[in-house]
Amino acid sequence: MKKVHIIAVLFLVLLSVFNIACFKNKNQVSGADKQKDIYLSDTENSDNSKREIRVADDKNVEDVSGIKNNSEQEQTSENIVFEKPVQSPLRTFPRLNVQILEGPVALEDGSLVYYRVHAKVLAHPKANLTFSKDDSLGAWGFGTAQINLMPGETYHLKIIACNEIGTSSAVVTLNWMEAKIDYGNTIISKDEDNPVFYYIQVSLEEQKTRVYYKDNLIREMICSTGAPETPTPVGTFKTGDKIFYSWLPKYDVGAYYFVRFFNSYLFHSIPFDDQGNIIKEEFDNLGKASSHGCVRFGMEDAKWFYENLPTGITMEVR
Repeated sequence: MKKVHIIAVLFLVLLSVFNIACFKNKNQVSGADKQKDIYLSDTENSDNSKREIRVADDKNVEDVSGIKNNSEQEQTSENIVFEKPVQSPLRTFPRLNVQILEGPVALEDGSLVYYRVHAKVLAHPKANLTFSKDDSLGAWGFGTAQINLMPGETYHLKIIACNEIGTSSAVVTLNWMEAKIDYGNTIISKDEDNPVFYYIQVSLEEQKTRVYYKDNLIREMICSTGAPETPTPVGTFKTGDKIFYSWLPKYDVGAYYFVRFFNSYLFHSIPFDDQGNIIKEEFDNLGKASSHGCVRFGMEDAKWFYENLPTGITMEVR
């Protein structure tokens, strides 16, 4: 009996030890899981925190980059850079220049006299040229016609040059004794190419130039007119010939987009030095009376004035 009792007690002891061991192991596993959960949670929070910081940093970089770009785009007289202008052909209506190359020349038998008449055309785009008569049938080449006259005959040779801008004409009156050239009217095809629809006003007080088309203001530009010791002439003028670029030895500067309006007085860009760099002082003087008498513009305005306006526009400096 005692033996059975001892075995039962030992069994209970072993069972208790087993339960205690299992309980400890379970607690250890549970604690490890909790630690693992805590570790994962901290890691996720840490990664999220890092990710949030990284995104914020990226935004900051973008913002800084944007500010930098804006700063780089800001133009001042110290950092402004101009690309060298490229000359483009000017659109012009035809201008005729007629010459009598030969005549009147009489044949030995006195049966007729002849003239050789040459016409030169300045125009862009290229103009078509026609003669109302050419007895040589083109033998003298483009721009030259021969006119034969019978005894006592008079002939009015009409010459026409035409392109998409307009038409110019001339009439040459030929007889046995002499030739007379009369240049006809130029008919311009489009209103925007016709100077009669434009008007230019230069204000010395405001240092501004205004361009009107059919009485409507189409552009206002800051300019620099003549300094007090070298004033811009006051009065009414007409715009004349154009020059893309010129170096001015007298002043040791160059400039682009010249448009003449009176003798040696012209519209043009702000001056450049001999290295092709814009002269800072002249750039800063835009809007002030500081030139040698010409009317100066910034590059963009000078280019527009040169390329878009026909010659022969009535203008006023006041």
